[in-house]
Amino acid sequence: MRFYQPTSIREFIKVSSSLSGEFVTLLAGGTDLLPRYERGQIMPDHLIDLKKLSDLYHINIKDDTIQIGALTSIQAIQEKPLIQSEFTALHMAAHDFAGAQIRHRGTLGGNIVNASPAGDLLPSLYAFGATLTLIGPDGERQLPIQDFILGPGKTALKQNEILVSIGLKRTEYKSTFQKVGLRQSMAISVASLAFVFSEKEGVFDYLKIACGAVAPTIVTLDKLTSTILDNTSTPEEWPLLIEADISPIDDIRATAKYRKQVVNNLVQAFLRKELSV
Repeated sequence: MRFYQPTSIREFIKVSSSLSGEFVTLLAGGTDLLPRYERGQIMPDHLIDLKKLSDLYHINIKDDTIQIGALTSIQAIQEKPLIQSEFTALHMAAHDFAGAQIRHRGTLGGNIVNASPAGDLLPSLYAFGATLTLIGPDGERQLPIQDFILGPGKTALKQNEILVSIGLKRTEYKSTFQKVGLRQSMAISVASLAFVFSEKEGVFDYLKIACGAVAPTIVTLDKLTSTILDNTSTPEEWPLLIEADISPIDDIRATAKYRKQVVNNLVQAFLRKELSV
């Protein structure tokens, strides 16, 4: 295996382009990648280490947006005061992310490109409407996160392209995050949910609920939230509206039935608390 460590995006594109057609893997934090090799996954012919790409480490705050570099660590996201105050669900997800060593090593971009339906940070990014900036030989492009992640381990990343930053609009919305695992820490999600909302006098005027580990990708409960915003559903109808947008499976962590019940319980508890019903 040959090892490369570019120091700029331009150099990354040059190196990556020279290896077109070869078995190439990118290394960011390595918290998912290295355990795969330890379990016997085939090693690549070429490994490109991204850690020297200094332009990908940042949290830039502007008047209406925040831009987070793809190599920003989970720990840095957890520690940023503005993320805690304005993007509380993302802060909570980072806080619940594995243990301290992995939080310091793992990156936001890695969690996205890994494209796991159980990725802890993904529901919050979906609920906040994250926009991803990608750079490759053909230049720069932007994609909503829901258009980037196509399925488990599958993304819209083109050959020789790299995720460079994640953009979030600054709003006055409140948010929260909940995760259910088989133990208190270091657990892959059985189900996770991010709630982003705004309300006035006990009525929602904005509501987005994103769920992880209950479908091939993160899903948003649009059928439920649209009826709540329009005031056209009752609590008795909520379970069926929730189930219409999820498609959990049985696996070693939980059954599909259990996942449905967990999501239903957490969503209903949130709604009943906020709406006082």
